[in-house]
Amino acid sequence: VLKQSHPQTAGHVFMPGTVVEINNGIVTMTNELFTDAEIADMFTNKWAYFENQRATRQAELVAEKASRAPVPADLFEQVKAWWEPLMKRAPILCDGIGALVRFTIGDDDLVADFPKGEVRRYSDEACRYWFTIPADLVATNLRDHEIDWSNSIFLSVRFTAGRIGKFNEYLYTFMKCLSEQRIDYVENWYSEQSDTGEDVRIDDWLVQRRCPHLRADLSKTGTVEDGVLTCSLHDWKFDLASGRCLTSQGHEIRASKI
Repeated sequence: VLKQSHPQTAGHVFMPGTVVEINNGIVTMTNELFTDAEIADMFTNKWAYFENQRATRQAELVAEKASRAPVPADLFEQVKAWWEPLMKRAPILCDGIGALVRFTIGDDDLVADFPKGEVRRYSDEACRYWFTIPADLVATNLRDHEIDWSNSIFLSVRFTAGRIGKFNEYLYTFMKCLSEQRIDYVENWYSEQSDTGEDVRIDDWLVQRRCPHLRADLSKTGTVEDGVLTCSLHDWKFDLASGRCLTSQGHEIRASKI
């Protein structure tokens, strides 16, 4: 399809086993796991390939499920004891999330209140984000003290989720930084990218250089139309007359009309 719609663009398929060498602008690709015929067959006969994977990898699935930890009776208490100290160390992340997040984990229903930095039992509260996760996956992460839940759970697609509003990078950053070392690293990084007081001119407005969302340089990513500034990095919008963020609560911007 790419060749037909954009014949001037050289597209490449990268997959497990792909080795790419670039020398003087010449791209050479090989694959150490599959032959060219095997790769072509995967895309030509997709459903047959999927069925073969399903049929031949049942033993792996059984072994993976058997390796999961039993669900502890104190799952809620373990999550609370693990997360709350990290939330206290991460004021920038917690402010960026800025909402209640509900986690339904088997029979446990809990809320991570990031503005207050606490984890508690869910009590019919309004939550902006919510996840339903199999309890044995969480139990396994607790047993192994897995500090990256974004990769170990979310990338597995073995969960359901919902949200009000747009995707929140801060939430998923927290979920993959569940250790003091990682939390401190990202907090320091966000702190270094924070508003330094420097302003830039965009059309007839003087605005702070760094986007309140993820600190993009608005002199490069910002555009203004009808008094609304849009940061093209993640399409966040701000009403410049009031400074109010139109995409999420909080995250006010400093701006003045020239």
